[in-house]
Formats: sequence, C-alpha cells, structure tokens
Amino acid sequence: MKKKKILLIIVWIIFALFLFAPKSYADLDEIVNYNVTVDPRMTDGTLDIVYEITWRVLDSTKEGPLTWVQIGTANENFDGLEALTDNIQRISKYNGSYVRVDFKRSYYEGEEVTFKYKLHQSYMYKLSWSKCKYDFTPAWFTDSIIEKMTVRWNAEDVKSSNSKTKEDNYLVWTRNNMSKGQKLKIKVTYPKSSFTYLNSNRQRYRYY
Repeated sequence: MKKKKILLIIVWIIFALFLFAPKSYADLDEIVNYNVTVDPRMTDGTLDIVYEITWRVLDSTKEGPLTWVQIGTANENFDGLEALTDNIQRISKYNGSYVRVDFKRSYYEGEEVTFKYKLHQSYMYKLSWSKCKYDFTPAWFTDSIIEKMTVRWNAEDVKSSNSKTKEDNYLVWTRNNMSKGQKLKIKVTYPKSSFTYLNSNRQRYRYY
C-alpha cells in the first residue's frame, strides 16, 4: 500500500513540475542573410552604408505577423535614410540610434522578406597622430540567430584591417551560424592623409 502511495506522489510531483514549469517559447524569427556594405567618403571620413537583410518568420501566432522591424545603427548620428526595395512602405529614424522599417504587407510563418536601405553615418573614426581608425560593429540581434553575415568595406587607401579576404576592391568579413547576440567587430585603419578634410585638421585625437 505504501508503494502505491509513493508512486502516486511521484506521479503527482512530475505532473506539477510539468504544469507549473516556466514555458520556453520557440523563436519568432531568424536572419537568413545580413549584408552590410561600407563606402567611406574620402573628404570627411563619414560613411555611406547599405544594409540588405533577408528576414524569415518562424512564428506568426504568438505576436502576430511581421509588419515592421527595427535595426540598430552604430550611433544616433546618421541621416540620408533611403529605402532601396519597393517592399518598404516607410523608413524612419526610431528611438535614437535605430532605423524603423515598415513593410507594405504582413509576413506570416514560413515567409521571408528581403529589404534593402542606405544611410549616411557620422562620428565613426578616431584620429591618432597620423592615423584614422574605425571600430565598427554592425547591429546584432539578441533574439534571433543569423545564418550568414557579410560585411564589405571599400579598400581604397586602407592601411590595415582585421579582414582576411578581399574581393572586387572591398575588404570582406563573413560569419556563418551566428548565435543570438553574437557580434562581428570591424577594425580598419587609414593614413589620415587619405581624407581631404582630416589632412588639413591638426587635431590629433578626436572622434567624428
């Protein structure tokens, strides 16, 4: 009789743990492809950046279909936002250092959307004597994995970088199967003389 009671208690405990355990929800989205292309302006060192992202919806029932996204930028000092694909209804600066992209239609589970836009980014380099250094970390996704990420940086006049690949006069960084929150850090150094305005500026330590 005691064995039956013990067995019943164990079954009840297992049932209670299952019933009241914190629920783990499946991911809502994933980033299939994330491409960033950077072209510095050789006058003032600011950056023209093009973002192209393929976004896949994994679940559209828990929080509804995908109608808009927000993508981080390097800092809040950017302008010149422009949509480059016709599936974008509206693009705008959002919450300081984010870009908000509103789509023309909703996307549901199993669907993908590829969208592309550009912006002009300032206050990105550091001057150190005769060098101009960039530390650039493209936006990362804390709630989604990235299947493939590629960053291309115009190689004109670059003195050194942490890139190991060069294609069509662009330095290239590539990462596959990036986990949630994983970052890709870009380091590029130029001679200060490469930039017209900087070469005439005698300040040795300054961010732009």
